[in-house]
Amino acid sequence: MSFLDDVRRTLDRPEGSSWALSGLGAHRKTLLDALEVLEARGEPEEKIERLHDVWSDKLGAFVQEMQRLLEGGLAFGASAAEQHALVDVALRRRLGLSDSAGSRIRDRELDRLSSEVLFSIQRPERTPTLWPERYALEVRALRRAEGETLLTPIGRLVLGLPERDAVRWLLAVEVAQSRGPSDPWRLSRAAAARLVAARRLRVFWYGSEVAAHPQSLDRLAALGLLSFEDEAEEALTTYELTENGAELLAEVASGDTPMVLLAGALIQDETAAVLGRIRAATTLIQRESAAFAMTRHARMVAHEIRNALVPVREAIDDLFASLQRDGRGALVDRHGATITGGVDRIFRFMTEMAQVVERAGPPPEPFDVAAAIEDALAALAEELGRVAFFDRPRFLPPVRGRRDRFVLAIVDLLRNAARARDDRPAEIRVAAALDPDGAIVVTVDDDGPGVPPEYRKAIFAPGFSLRPGGTGQGLALVREVARAELGGEAHCEESPLGGARFVLRLPVDAGRSAA
Repeated sequence: MSFLDDVRRTLDRPEGSSWALSGLGAHRKTLLDALEVLEARGEPEEKIERLHDVWSDKLGAFVQEMQRLLEGGLAFGASAAEQHALVDVALRRRLGLSDSAGSRIRDRELDRLSSEVLFSIQRPERTPTLWPERYALEVRALRRAEGETLLTPIGRLVLGLPERDAVRWLLAVEVAQSRGPSDPWRLSRAAAARLVAARRLRVFWYGSEVAAHPQSLDRLAALGLLSFEDEAEEALTTYELTENGAELLAEVASGDTPMVLLAGALIQDETAAVLGRIRAATTLIQRESAAFAMTRHARMVAHEIRNALVPVREAIDDLFASLQRDGRGALVDRHGATITGGVDRIFRFMTEMAQVVERAGPPPEPFDVAAAIEDALAALAEELGRVAFFDRPRFLPPVRGRRDRFVLAIVDLLRNAARARDDRPAEIRVAAALDPDGAIVVTVDDDGPGVPPEYRKAIFAPGFSLRPGGTGQGLALVREVARAELGGEAHCEESPLGGARFVLRLPVDAGRSAA
């Protein structure tokens, strides 16, 4: 099983992935308790000290390798707690204490596994210790919160991308978080560049300065980016870039790729979430997160740039054909590939940016529309004052989509309504109800000047704004959330209050409403 497979297995079961950190502390206590039992028996002090020193150094590797082997047989399908208990039994038996896994057969198998592990971690050759669970926490693919281990958007991408792109993503995440060449968990951009330049490294096991931390080199090898050969007699390892490694490391060394940019945005979100854990949820909704803003704008920017480049590419092709007919083909040969290659690269970059950021969001799930509207109103309470009113319905069936995106869409509608009047605060009324066809209709009304009929469709287009200085992105997001993400529609009409009414018509989640 590859290192990527180990990481994915860890991310796929985050509730059982805390053993490498919190579980290691419990196993260390088992070790110390066992040593105290041996001391009480009158074992020599020198023996106790030697066991303490030896096992303190190798406990982590022993626990990790025992866990891996147990999952392949004796503890197949067992819970994390049962696996913990078996590791403790193996540890106590190795220290000479009487303990049992439940039967002689199970004891014999446990002793066989622990012997295999000890041989593996004690052999003279260098043995990489990669710790996929610790790695997932270090790069923020998992997060510990209130005693639980949670999958983050970074981790969701590792699970959702094809294998090669998952490796690219992990490299981007490492580069975006790296603390320098001595960081064992995250490869730095400078280290990636040095590896690409060197292509082949001979690394001594003891005390030599290298392009990257030895643990990072082992991890790159486990990901298939480096090949390696241990030379035990000389106590060194020779690493060499694979073809895939040369390409992917050159990519992250070259600059801010779409994946590196997204990684930076998601890391900002994780940092903000950790720092703001004790704040009220409505306070966190007041701003669009870096990743959500990036998702929103990347899709719109990609669309606009592609639309702009299509006629440019067609014009370039016509121009080159004309130059060829006029006998100036040498000019085309000299510059044509550079020009068309640059245009195509922009196409690929923007397409990849939109695809990658889209995968980072949480999956669609059923949610309560009325509660989400109240979250949006609470988030803007100080900004809107007491001018917004929402008569919450007694019951609405859920809709299916990304709740966070729907809240942002309602926030944009509320802000749009709040700017409807310049002379005084606008009156804003929000409503949600089932229509005769069983869809949920959300309306946001204001008492401003309204939207002229000829502009009621155009205002949802990206970049279109009737307000000087407006970006034209807010209502574009609203339409995108309503149509593309919730499967409904959005439109503008005249409000009974005299201003504009924005209407979202959303289908209910059939599975939940039927229940």
